[in-house]
Amino acid sequence: MNLVLVPVTRALTKLPFDCGEPELNQYLRRYAFKNDALSIGKTFLAVNQAQEVVGYLTVSTAQIAADALTDAVRARLPRYPVPAFRIGKLAVDRRFQGSGAGRWILTQALQKAVEISKSVGLFAVLVDALDEKAQGFYLKYGFIPFEAHPLTLFLPLATIKSAMI
Repeated sequence: MNLVLVPVTRALTKLPFDCGEPELNQYLRRYAFKNDALSIGKTFLAVNQAQEVVGYLTVSTAQIAADALTDAVRARLPRYPVPAFRIGKLAVDRRFQGSGAGRWILTQALQKAVEISKSVGLFAVLVDALDEKAQGFYLKYGFIPFEAHPLTLFLPLATIKSAMI
């Protein structure tokens, strides 16, 4: 699948898109462009050669409270919140689910995090899984759920960087 990741535009949000989750469909149609303009969350769309919206990704910054991490992870860190890169939304149109598009979009997000970490401190990438099915997707790629909030998961940047070598 030959995809390109492009910044959200009003025109792109009007193209057909249905990932099967009304909340994610509505976000793309009603909020992605506005939130991008306000710098609340930056949205990028995966578009194929036919100019179809295959999926999308919304990212922002975040922080992780030290006490939310496991003892083993926390032992190496300061006792104050650490910076993170948040994947707030990631969705793939039903027509392309199972094609590897979700993995491709996730890889693009992780590459963005690594690139940003060259200029801004980042400890991990956070994701907010919509449900257990989405959680399972992230678990396949090594994300670690928070004990108190298992649908929020993280992957240390060091792990991402070592996987990219």
